Amino acid sequence: MASSRLKVSFLGLGSMGNAMAKNILNKGFQLVVWNRTISKANDLVNAGAHLATTPREAVTNADVIISCLFDDKSCLDAAQGENGYLMGIQKNTVHVNTATISPNTATQLETLHKQHEANYISGPVFGRPDVAAAGKLKSFLAGNHEAIERARSVIETYSGGSITIVGNNPAQANVIKLTANMILAANISLFGQIYAFNERWGIDSDTTHQVLGTFYSHPSLLAYEARVRDRNYEKPIGEGFGIEGGLKDINAMLITGDQVGVPLPFCSIMREQCVSTIGHGLKDMDWSVLGDAARLNAGLPLPNQDKK
Repeated sequence: MASSRLKVSFLGLGSMGNAMAKNILNKGFQLVVWNRTISKANDLVNAGAHLATTPREAVTNADVIISCLFDDKSCLDAAQGENGYLMGIQKNTVHVNTATISPNTATQLETLHKQHEANYISGPVFGRPDVAAAGKLKSFLAGNHEAIERARSVIETYSGGSITIVGNNPAQANVIKLTANMILAANISLFGQIYAFNERWGIDSDTTHQVLGTFYSHPSLLAYEARVRDRNYEKPIGEGFGIEGGLKDINAMLITGDQVGVPLPFCSIMREQCVSTIGHGLKDMDWSVLGDAARLNAGLPLPNQDKK
């Protein structure tokens, strides 16, 4: 079906969702958007999108639904109730949920969609808002393969063809996304330890950065390494990924490991680092502030202490 005829609904217009929805609209798809805070849809509406007041209204007659909500609760809340999208979803509609949620919640949502004869696809994305704006997110997809293919042209608007099909079970894509975030979180924590260690030995951050650059080449890792180097943890309101979001994902990693009897000791350490960082008044910063947990343990000043 041509993009000009394909009807797409987008639920959730945070910093990631807004950027993704703009790419969909710019590729000529008919777009209906919904967000709890209506003002976040203004730029999309001005660009030609239609605004719905409820998830149910948003998905009426949609061929493809893309959702980008914060966590398990927000995904379930948008789905259920009198104004939930499941009350308006059409038979055979494909819903791609891009949120980082637990595998159990993905399975629950898949069951609910089957009850309405709709297709649920887990499609969590990897990348920050600037990558989303460039249409270069990495998508991990799991679910019915025929349904994935029907939604592929929409997914490619924000993933740039960087798509990995994980399997038939939607929960598996969420496990893979948690794996990706585990790699990032572990490296952010490691970067923090390295910079604190070298600083105590009088080695400047530029030298440390050059050494790390010889071992790391992935753009996402390098971007976080640079944040830790520069201690640039500011997160503009409504943008980026906060430390509380990082804690949410690390908790999900631990729970998911427990469910299959796999201990994740490094995740336990990172969880304590997140809690400690939040406890020191840094909850509004980017989650890369996790790297400063090592400074806390080393007795070095934190971002909110530097200016005192």
